[in-house]
Amino acid sequence: MPASPTAYAIATKWAAYRKHRPPAAHRQDIADQVQSHLDHGADPTYLERVAWWMAVEQPTWFDLSLAMTMSGAPQPDPTTAPGARRCPCRGVLAAA
Repeated sequence: MPASPTAYAIATKWAAYRKHRPPAAHRQDIADQVQSHLDHGADPTYLERVAWWMAVEQPTWFDLSLAMTMSGAPQPDPTTAPGARRCPCRGVLAAA
């Protein structure tokens, strides 16, 4: 499934937050990762916060799911991440 405008917007913001702009292929990869999380109900605001954290605190990382699991990363609000799929974008209180 192609990435949505929301996924591209988050990836574009991620690129803008970085000190050095990444190649388009990296932005596309981040957009695809964001879309994967959006497809199972992740909160776009949370994904944007993680993208900001990853760009500023860990600029050499290109894995959104890894960033979500790291100490110091923003955590999702469990009340805005309902669903049956267990994923870091849903928080530790998500249903198994």
